[in-house]
Amino acid sequence: MNRKHLAVTFITGFAAFAGAVLFSIPEHIPARAEQITPNTVFPPLPHVPYYPNSIPLSDTERLGKSILFDDTLSDPPGYACAQCHAPATGFRTGLSSAVNLGAGPQPGVIPGRSGPRTPLSYAYATFSPVGPFFDTEFLDSWVGGALWDGHAPDLSTQARQPFISAVEMANKPTNGIAPPHAGGYSARVVQKVKNRPYTKLFKRIYGDDVFQKYSVQEVYTLITEAIATFETSSDINEFSSKYDASQFGVPPQRRYTLTPAEERGRLLFFGNKGTCSGCHSSANFPPVQAVTTGKDTFTTYLFANTGVPKNYSNPFYQEPDFNPLGTKFIDYGLGANPNPAPDGTRFYDNTPGDIVRFRGLFQTPTLRNVDKRPQPAFVKPYMHNGVFKSLEQVVRFYNKRNIAVNSKGRKVVFDLRDGPPAGYTPLFAPPEVLNNVINVEGAPGVIGNLGLTDRQELDLVEFLKILSDGFTKPNPVVGFRAPRDVRH
Repeated sequence: MNRKHLAVTFITGFAAFAGAVLFSIPEHIPARAEQITPNTVFPPLPHVPYYPNSIPLSDTERLGKSILFDDTLSDPPGYACAQCHAPATGFRTGLSSAVNLGAGPQPGVIPGRSGPRTPLSYAYATFSPVGPFFDTEFLDSWVGGALWDGHAPDLSTQARQPFISAVEMANKPTNGIAPPHAGGYSARVVQKVKNRPYTKLFKRIYGDDVFQKYSVQEVYTLITEAIATFETSSDINEFSSKYDASQFGVPPQRRYTLTPAEERGRLLFFGNKGTCSGCHSSANFPPVQAVTTGKDTFTTYLFANTGVPKNYSNPFYQEPDFNPLGTKFIDYGLGANPNPAPDGTRFYDNTPGDIVRFRGLFQTPTLRNVDKRPQPAFVKPYMHNGVFKSLEQVVRFYNKRNIAVNSKGRKVVFDLRDGPPAGYTPLFAPPEVLNNVINVEGAPGVIGNLGLTDRQELDLVEFLKILSDGFTKPNPVVGFRAPRDVRH
């Protein structure tokens, strides 16, 4: 049995298993002897169908959308950007519950290859300021840029990278510069674009002589600019959830009334008890509110370390060609970003993580579409490494990360740096990166020890569920054009 056949056989059985265990996913990740399942090889993700436009698109937006769904641009062919960013999941993952439950990070076009992180949704990413930069006026944090570690300053630069990533679409960089550097490009991708059904549209936008007039690298940039233009469109950034249709939307509407549980969750989310809005509401970051004309992106795009545990089911730990450290690999987030900030700040000197203040910081994702899924039983992974498999787990983690219990069910709050007292077991495995963890000591009323009841946890989950787009027609930000910082 060859490797690919083995992977297909595994995934078929795992898919059935995933559906059976969905509702038995534990609400916490217990601290235990972590073991990775050996020899788990996931095949490429299922095809994602092109979906009808929700609004009229410009020619450049239509071109970018066509490129995102083109599964001939990988090497070998068969993989499109949309396969890791499926619309039905809020552009967060592919369409495989088995992969999401059994791994978290998504497999690339070549079986056995996977990056260390889950896809960060490109919905609402367009409102992230060019960065990262340190905001001293509002958030006192590093903010902005694209991707979990901020290694692309904007969406157009980010779009350059999946095509030439060995663990994604696997085209070899023509100039020998692979991601995460911003300057890589692929002549092979450009050659393919010359002969696609949308080539006429490409020439209509950029000129009939576009492939003669511009260099290969310049055409590659036009391709990625078209992708970024579509990602800026209202076809992706709809602001069309139940929340937007309620009295709390911008502008206020009366098309949806929150249930009692959803309203309790809303009050927790924006209040001092839940503290969620501090990181997950652009109301706290006026520069974003200004460009969205008051609509909430449900993120500030700041970088923080919330103490997320390692995901020992991450296939990246089994890829010696890309990760010779195996399970000893530590993802330092911003502290592993090899590209300097726009102001020249370097995030590490010689090796990832060697500047302590940047260790473990990851960009705060939008909570819009956080529960969007193709069907109720579909499993989504959460956090940058996919360690959590339900919103219930995520909320419980924020509530009880610093809590341990003994055999009699007694609970104690502990400092993550010291560990719990003898005889007590933490509800959650320790942080992958201990430096810079928010509320590492476990002070009450802060992440890790919020003091929420079980009912309040569920109310928060109910509120998060009404942030999924598609309840109404798009209610977009009119006239928005994202800033660009494309570096060649």
